[in-house]
Parts: sequence; structure tokens; C-alpha cells
Amino acid sequence: MKKLMIAALLSSAGMAHASDLSISGFATVTAGKAYGGSDGEFMGQPCPCFIGNYEHGTVYHGNEWSLARESLVGLQAKYQFTPQLSGTVQAVSRVSEHGKPKVDWAYLSYDIAPDTTVQVGRRRLPIYAYSDSVYIGYTLPWARVPQDIYGWEVGAYDGVNVRHARSFGDWAVTANVFAGQEHTRDNTEQRKIYYGYRVDDDWKHILGGYLDVSDEVFGARLIYMQNSIDLSQYPPDDVPTFSRGTRQRIIGLSGSIDYGNWMVRAEANRFMRPALDYKSSSFTATVGYRMGQFMPLVGFSSYKEKLTATYTATQNDNTRFAGVRWDFRKNMDLKVQWDSVKDSSAYDFTKNAKMVTVTWDVLF
Repeated sequence: MKKLMIAALLSSAGMAHASDLSISGFATVTAGKAYGGSDGEFMGQPCPCFIGNYEHGTVYHGNEWSLARESLVGLQAKYQFTPQLSGTVQAVSRVSEHGKPKVDWAYLSYDIAPDTTVQVGRRRLPIYAYSDSVYIGYTLPWARVPQDIYGWEVGAYDGVNVRHARSFGDWAVTANVFAGQEHTRDNTEQRKIYYGYRVDDDWKHILGGYLDVSDEVFGARLIYMQNSIDLSQYPPDDVPTFSRGTRQRIIGLSGSIDYGNWMVRAEANRFMRPALDYKSSSFTATVGYRMGQFMPLVGFSSYKEKLTATYTATQNDNTRFAGVRWDFRKNMDLKVQWDSVKDSSAYDFTKNAKMVTVTWDVLF
């Protein structure tokens, strides 16, 4: 499906009128350094260590500045076939992955009614408030989304999405249902963060929905998703192991306030895998205040796994952060952020660390 979508859009672009095809892009240049905290090593690298992105296995380590962990550039092309039918492709190239483009979006949209749209193809999994723009740095108040909550190994799916949007006075209401699956071979997060070797991670029978409600000041979002997980592990010098059909449920709630110069963002979710006796909860909250071109902010995030009789290797960490955003030009910003991670996991994980980040974001 993804390859067919891309081929169709590229062939259409060759004969497109300027009004039919729109192309936009975004880029982020991030310099960061993990320091202080605990020494030791994590996944063969010297610590202090800080996980800048779970999905793509990005880890800062060893008191060294790096531009190669989170810097990226993305392009999006949208072609309007008819007034009701359009196609969208978005690809992102990351320095940490040697510049190889990865398709995050490749879908067709069809308006079956003025308020209802069906989308078929590849999309981001909408399990977070910032799922759709998680890698478009200019849309974020932070240098990066809080990784204590945005930390799962699967971030996209192939399938179908149905969206219905209505207005009720000053309130906008959007209801969305989605279904599909995602297959990852040699999952990046599993290999670089957790196992150190090849793990194939498949999320099947994905079914979920969310409800968005907002006006000019307040916003709220409730998400529910369920799926099954097939996990194939290939440890070196040992026999592969396979688990099939592990059931998973996800519940998430987020809220936002933009009142005068004040900005508040909060989000919480819970992941449950009953067959593994596994339950995790995560939370983040941020408060910012706009002063002309500048917006300082402070926040907190946490991730906790429940200790049970059969699930004892729990991961538990929390992060305090503070930063400032400077919108110095149209469609450009500069951010400076400081993070402090406290790791109290029941096994040898990243340990404590501090992190300083400087980020430049642009839309074009």
C-alpha cells in the first residue's frame, strides 16, 4: 500500500498543475549534551546517558556534544486529484539514520460528506496529543516531546482512518476511529534501548478511536486503542524466541490551555498487557508564559511500571525540565532546554543524568 501510494503521487506530480500540488517542509537542527548524573555504561556506551528519542533509539552519552542524534529534515507533498480526493506523502530524513528517508505518511483522503473524511494508507498512530507533529519541531513548545510519555517502539500504522468534525457554537468537536497494523523488522527502539539485538515487533489488529473538543482557550482529547503484539527475538548465539497474540490496551487523556500569555499542556496515558501482568502509567505537565518573542517554560514528566508478582523488572523514571523558546523570525525558532532525569528502575537502565539542548526549528 505504501509503495503504491508513493508511486501514484509521484506520477501525478509529473503532470500536476501548480494549484493541484503543494509541497512543504520542516527541519530541526539539535545540539545536545548529557552530563552529570551517574557514570557507568548503557548499551555499550559510556554514561551519563540521556534518551532523546525512544522510537529511533537516540541516546546522548559520555559528556559529549552531538549534532547527530535528533537533527532531521522532512518534506510533505499533497496532491489534490479532485475536490473530494487527495493524496499525501511525508518523508523524514534523520542524521542518526545516515540521512535515509523514512515515510511517516502515505495516504489517500476522500471526503464522503462535508464533515466526514476517510483516509487509507500509512499514518502516525494517534495515541498522543502531538502524534501528528511529533517530529515537526516548530509546532512544539519544547526542544522535544517529553520522552517519559512519548516513548513507545511503534509510532505508525497501515490501515484506515475515519474522521468526523463538527462545530457547536465556539466549540470544535472531532471524532476519529482507526484500524490497521504495523510490522517492524529489527525494531530500532528494541535493539538500541532494551535488547541490544534484533527484535521483530508487530502490532496487529489495531482498533481505536479518539475524541477532540476545543475552543479558543481550552482543549481536551480522550484516546482508546487496543491491539495484539507478536514479538520475535533473535539473541546472538542462542535460539530465537517467539510470543504471539499478546493483547494490549491503551488509554490516554490530554488537555491544553491558552489564555492570554499563559500556556498549559498536560497529558497522561496507561498501557496494559494483562497476559504479562504489565501495567504502566505516564504523565507530563508544562506551564509557559509568552513575553513578546520569548516563552520560558517549566515542566515535569514521569513513567512508572507497576511491580507485580510476575513483573519485577520495572522501569521507573521522571524528568524535570525548563527552557525558553525564541521566535526570532517568521516560521523559525530557537530553543534552549535543560532536563534532569531521575532513574529508579529495578534493573540497570540509564541511571540519573542531566541534559542541555539547543534546537533550531524552521518551516518552509
